[in-house]
Amino acid sequence: MASLLFSAVSAVRRWMLDVYWRLRALPDDYPAWRADRENRNLYRSLSEDDLRAARKSDTVFVCGTGYSVLDISPEEWGRIGQHDVLSFRDFPKQNFVKADFHVTGEIDDVDEYAAAINDNPLYDETLFLVQEGIKAVMGNRLLGWRKLREGRKIFRYRRRGRGMMIPFSRRFVDGVVHGFGSIVGVVNIAYLLGWKHIVLVGIDLYDHRYFFMPPDKTREVEKSGLTYASAFTQGNQIVDQIGMWRDLMQAEGIHVYAYNPRSLLTHRLPVFDWSALQVSK
Repeated sequence: MASLLFSAVSAVRRWMLDVYWRLRALPDDYPAWRADRENRNLYRSLSEDDLRAARKSDTVFVCGTGYSVLDISPEEWGRIGQHDVLSFRDFPKQNFVKADFHVTGEIDDVDEYAAAINDNPLYDETLFLVQEGIKAVMGNRLLGWRKLREGRKIFRYRRRGRGMMIPFSRRFVDGVVHGFGSIVGVVNIAYLLGWKHIVLVGIDLYDHRYFFMPPDKTREVEKSGLTYASAFTQGNQIVDQIGMWRDLMQAEGIHVYAYNPRSLLTHRLPVFDWSALQVSK
């Protein structure tokens, strides 16, 4: 009885805190949300069916920004590009491979982010999945303030479960589970779009180095106390959550791999080998 009461009180407390922070953020969040609603006709809206129909392979390479990306040879990128490429965060700063899909959630600098996409020919035909809702401030600014070039193809999704160790969503309508990091939500999206092999590229977690930065330089946007050499603060939770999901997905015939053999993800995921795609045919 006591445990049930404690759970109920905790749930009410979380709800009250959420309402409090939403009200505090409203003056900053509302204008961008309103602008996104008003300017939706400037972009081409996509459906879930549109996204699934755009797949060219049963395999997707999910590309993040870890420094290990630089270890991939041009020949490997050529091979990767024969399958679907889904990128997220600041991967548009790359010149390695054409991106078929790109997921937008967190953005550090909306002008810099938009320029990296708009000026990169590898993103000219990309389909964009952009977080929506009044709390999706950066996504709203990206589209509502017309930072992303007009006419882009956009699918809007909602997010849930931030900081929660819960299973992945099985429908977009239920919201994409963010869990303990952006990569978690992108894995959920890859599942929802129906790929059978999900390969996580550039998800290192053992440091804060990025392929677009000098290896001994810390990004200004990092939280206080973190340096380029710091492991991800929620890296263990990310590994555990994706590992849990991998077990559930494998029971459905869906396989999740880590491309970098040094990634912390290999504590729970197998290292990708091209032979895995041949065996599964």
